[in-house]
Amino acid sequence: MIYFKPVKYFFYRLLFTAVIFFCSNTICSQTISHTIDSLKKEILNIEQEDKNIKIYFAIADNFMEIDQYDSAQLWLNKISAVLPYKEPSLSSYFLSTRQAEVYYYNGLQRLGLQESERSLAIAKTLHDSLLLADAYNFIGLFYINLDSNRRAIPYFKKGINFTKQPPYPNNYLSLTKPHHLYGNMAEAYEKMGMYDSAVYLSRISLQLAMQIDWKRGVAVAYNNLGNAFLELNNADSSLNNYRMSSLATQQSGDFDVELLNYGGLAKAEDMLQKKEQAMQWLQQGFSLIKNKPSVNNLFADHFLDDAIFIYKKYNLASMLTMALEKKGELLQKRIKNNNLQMNVVLNAGLSNETRLLNLEVQQVKQQNEISNTRVYLLLAFLILGMGAFLLYRYKARQKLQIVQLQNKISQDLHDDVGSSLSSLQVYSTVASQLLESQPAKAKEMLEKIAVQSKILMENIGDIVWSMKPGNEQQIQLNAKIKNFVSDVLSAANINYAINIDDGAEALIKNITAKKNILLIIKEAVNNTVKYSNASDVAVSIKKIEEHICVQVADNGKGFDAAAEKIKGDGLSNMQKRTEELQGIFEITSSTGKGTTVSALLPIPIISDTA
Repeated sequence: MIYFKPVKYFFYRLLFTAVIFFCSNTICSQTISHTIDSLKKEILNIEQEDKNIKIYFAIADNFMEIDQYDSAQLWLNKISAVLPYKEPSLSSYFLSTRQAEVYYYNGLQRLGLQESERSLAIAKTLHDSLLLADAYNFIGLFYINLDSNRRAIPYFKKGINFTKQPPYPNNYLSLTKPHHLYGNMAEAYEKMGMYDSAVYLSRISLQLAMQIDWKRGVAVAYNNLGNAFLELNNADSSLNNYRMSSLATQQSGDFDVELLNYGGLAKAEDMLQKKEQAMQWLQQGFSLIKNKPSVNNLFADHFLDDAIFIYKKYNLASMLTMALEKKGELLQKRIKNNNLQMNVVLNAGLSNETRLLNLEVQQVKQQNEISNTRVYLLLAFLILGMGAFLLYRYKARQKLQIVQLQNKISQDLHDDVGSSLSSLQVYSTVASQLLESQPAKAKEMLEKIAVQSKILMENIGDIVWSMKPGNEQQIQLNAKIKNFVSDVLSAANINYAINIDDGAEALIKNITAKKNILLIIKEAVNNTVKYSNASDVAVSIKKIEEHICVQVADNGKGFDAAAEKIKGDGLSNMQKRTEELQGIFEITSSTGKGTTVSALLPIPIISDTA
């Protein structure tokens, strides 16, 4: 029995098979690329595109197999273009689940959950138990990734009620199998800290995977058992299960699971106070990452967390630095790849949704043309139909406006929030590294994270508010400013006056202008509270010829504006926001005579809605 083989023998056996793994995976990638090229040659003329759906699915699946989800998305759009509109079918179901899978691996969990719910609706319409089991599994997985483990479990249970072991009909693509549902439910219980339930379900998953000789399912089930026993502080059982998982990966060539095994084996050996063996398993993991750079980043990240934990425990500074650097490299690579793929996926998804909207409009037009041929006989129905058509057109335009608004929000979030997210990542990494060695410095980093997170949330709220058309905003700019000034200055016991000219707000139509004016006033008022020692503050927005003048004045201690240049992020940001609107920014102040912040903005710019 493998359970009793010496650790040294087992270690060198894996060392030998790792070479086979690396070679076979390279061959596998080349084989997939060759398969894709062959499939493309089989594609028939465009007049027969409806017959090419199976080929399109095969090409998309092969691209997903090598993590090229942007390329897969383009082929999924080809399928969508030739499928009958709004007609539930086996192909439309698999298109929906493949789309959900693309969202899943690009981190778009909410979009994936929505797409999975659409898949479930199709499965219910078709009354197909295999598709129902598959759809319930997808929804459960997305809830796990959204940290809603309790909500995931009922969906896995529903899927179990409908699933069955293969073989499946030939016209079906790959589907969820029973061991997937039990294994995923085990993962949910493990994340909830219910390790005994996780062990029980993982064993069922293992038996089911063995019944159909599904090597990856066997490897994952053993790995899940190793994780659960590790949490139960049962190092020996954990080691045995990780070893069994590794033996399964030798046959299946699943590098991602094997990498998880190396991390788990190291932690189990560490629990048994076998430092040398733990270091050997970690070295195996780093060798795998080096020789197999395309290994799944999420699995590599999990392994690196295990390595960092052990290197910290033994105070191995050089190894810890190496692991942290590797984690940083993977993070940068993941961000770069995700940005590239996500742009393609989102743009392709938007293109597909736009095409569907156009199809809806065309469908209504066709119905209207048919009605016109019977105008004299069905005049009353025509009037009703035209009313419905106009209502539909109105709603269709609203949908398009929403899509455009989403694009604008995405751009603003990318521009204004992207740098803040990067800073938070850097601060959190530094804090984690310094938590034990320099707790005071780590605390400083955490305080920066808290302050920047608050600013980030406020900026996101202001961006979303500024994007809404004036008639859809629950709070107008005038009220937004008054509410903010009142809240901040009242809390600081500072008297204030707000003077906004009648009609001034109506001139501020540009989305960027609304956002920048609000943020300039916020920054100026916050600076007043922090530094001025003022007792009175005046906030005004006035129309001066062809300009709008935004002004915040206080009677505080002031400073020598002539001697001091603009410095600090706050003052710099106010100047940049003013210049973005082609305006003039000015600070007037002198010691003991208060401070006045002014932004003079041209009306043609802030009124432009283009």
